[in-house]
Amino acid sequence: HREGLDERCFHLTDPEHYSLGELMNIFAKAGHAPSFSMRLDSRMFAFVPRTVRDTLSNLPPVKRVTRTILDDLGLPESITLFLNYPTRYDNRDAERALKGSGISVPSLRDYAPRIWDYWERNLDPDLFVDHSLEGNVSGRNVLITGASSGIGKATALRLADAGAHVILVARTLEKLEETAAEIELAGGRASMHTADVSVMEDVDRLVQEVLEAHGAIDVLINNAGRSIRRSLELSFDRFHDFERTMQLNYFGAIRLIMGLAPSMLERRSGQVINISSISALMPAPRFSAYVASKSALDAWTRAAAVEFSDRNVRFTTINMPLVRTPMIAATEVYNSMPIISPEEAADMVAEAVIKKPKRIATRLGISLQVMNALMPHVTEVLMNTVFRMFGDSAAARGEKKPEEVRVSNEQVALAALMKGVHF
Repeated sequence: HREGLDERCFHLTDPEHYSLGELMNIFAKAGHAPSFSMRLDSRMFAFVPRTVRDTLSNLPPVKRVTRTILDDLGLPESITLFLNYPTRYDNRDAERALKGSGISVPSLRDYAPRIWDYWERNLDPDLFVDHSLEGNVSGRNVLITGASSGIGKATALRLADAGAHVILVARTLEKLEETAAEIELAGGRASMHTADVSVMEDVDRLVQEVLEAHGAIDVLINNAGRSIRRSLELSFDRFHDFERTMQLNYFGAIRLIMGLAPSMLERRSGQVINISSISALMPAPRFSAYVASKSALDAWTRAAAVEFSDRNVRFTTINMPLVRTPMIAATEVYNSMPIISPEEAADMVAEAVIKKPKRIATRLGISLQVMNALMPHVTEVLMNTVFRMFGDSAAARGEKKPEEVRVSNEQVALAALMKGVHF
């Protein structure tokens, strides 16, 4: 708007100075994120000599942890150079040129939302990441145990429809053939391998067959499992219940992982998805054998994830709520309960494949886990009330002819309130 100012550079910056914490809160508000409520002054570490700080920050373990944190946040490593960079933004030339024009530089608080909006629409790295199921499984080998029914079958159909080569594993060939036929009828691709995952020799044979036939496994879904609903008082002379659940749910699962892990580590690529239970997050009466086996697998998985973290082999645990599958058919009371379908469970598995999180759990499951950590006795009393409200099934009591189960209004109300929890 003035003569003689061509080929000049003018900095349009907010004349007010902001600290790094204030800047982050301004952009957090623009991005609809929570604000920081506490600020740590970097000068509190000024007493440490600079040479010591530089030496510590350049140690390989420190640099590796820093890189991992930045990668998880989607930030470049170079950003650390500018966290406390002594920068002065000078807009005095711009103010002089605009003086008397009625034009002024707006506050950063006013234009930060526009900057954020432009970044979100055009520069966000997630814009260029394929978040579709097809983009994450198409053409890849996905091995699913327990694939002949329930969650395993629903997951196989879902992933095959997205273009995955699903490798179906179960004990019964006839049921596997039914699942494979459905997949192929829909235009998908499936291979079948029979194995009893509770038998270690069978698992070893399965690993050898799969690697020879398919070369490598990109995603392993440990779905095969055994559930026993029986109170401890009815289990004193049934120690084999605990042995059977551990054999399949824990030993069989980790034997399969350990058989396939070397090829994943060699390729520096792979994902293991373990179908755990919501009951592993809290006390679960009548499911002591089942929960113990799933909790053991969860603990093993946490250790393995740490060891393989830098080798690009990812582990995801799904704390699955109660699902309407053949595994729960013996418990008559479940027929009147609100329980998710195998297809809904398959949606959770698909989410695990796409996002590769450490854990997937329902909000109720997480809430009960937090409650148990903060108020263990209250949780114990709550679950004892649940335990007394629901009885053992006829099958658990060893009765061959199941009695007619009448569900009370109180039981229905509690089941609706705690949907997905094992009773």
